[in-house]
Amino acid sequence: MEDTKCQYVVSIIIPVHNTAPYLKRCVESVRHQLLKDIEIILVDNKSEDMSPAMCDEYAKIDSRIKVLHLSEAGLSIARNAGIKVATAPYVGFVDSDDYIDERMYLDLLCGIETYHADVAYCTFCYEYTDGRIEHLYTNSGNIIERTSKEVVEDIISEKISSSSCTKLFKKELFDFLLFPEGVFWEDHAMIYQLIAQCNKVVWVDRDYYFYLQREGSICHTVDKVKQYHFFLAEYPRLEFIKKNGLFAGEERAKVVHQIVQTCFCRFTDFMKDAKLIGDRKAIKDMRTKMKRWLDLSSDEIDRWVYRRVRKITYMWLVCYWKHYRK
Repeated sequence: MEDTKCQYVVSIIIPVHNTAPYLKRCVESVRHQLLKDIEIILVDNKSEDMSPAMCDEYAKIDSRIKVLHLSEAGLSIARNAGIKVATAPYVGFVDSDDYIDERMYLDLLCGIETYHADVAYCTFCYEYTDGRIEHLYTNSGNIIERTSKEVVEDIISEKISSSSCTKLFKKELFDFLLFPEGVFWEDHAMIYQLIAQCNKVVWVDRDYYFYLQREGSICHTVDKVKQYHFFLAEYPRLEFIKKNGLFAGEERAKVVHQIVQTCFCRFTDFMKDAKLIGDRKAIKDMRTKMKRWLDLSSDEIDRWVYRRVRKITYMWLVCYWKHYRK
């Protein structure tokens, strides 16, 4: 029996869910990478359009393509399933409505091998449905060696994207930490924790990933469930900062303040559509977590937020009827 474990150097996992109009461009951009020794794993998760048939057709024309058909939908579920069958020592992820530059994985792998890094990341740009492309970064082409602490701090302070799709990982990093299933904002919740396990990271300053900005995508349809899940993804960063001694002085206070503001805004937006009884479990969970903010310094929490959180904690029903009842 032929041993295929070392046949590929990179496994690229593409979760697929009802993205037939965009799937061809995505898959073709991966198939035509300058790095040829790649395994392409298409993970169809309960698509109801032509996506499953398209995946199967691709497997017939390209021997590097492996197709999984899952009985359960979910981005994290699909990524984790892909990780389990991936055979290469490095893994990357592409969303099925996006596409990538032909040099992306060649250059990311080169960066990892040159600097003996565990992760490499590039930058991204936005593409709109009218064809317009928005570049957000310098796109200098520089390759920069970084420590994991530097990158984690930049992710938490929102200087670097949490997206898994702009990164190439050593597969072994996922041996003890997979994508959280059953929640949205999975990258926001776990990528910084994954990076913290690394010894070294390399940054390739090129816009190699193209995010399609379209109505109906996961990130562009936000409801109360997604507001709650973002709160859950953001909140643990406070303890992570403390536990790992990240940031210092004024910068630390600034970052803590930013996280508190973000969580509080998500709670406020959640309450716009929440039902006092029907959503009581999520409300209680957020109230319990916010109570811990009452021990923060004045540099870490705005005075009016502190007062509101105190009322939310100790005078909830009065606060609800005054501020959140519709």
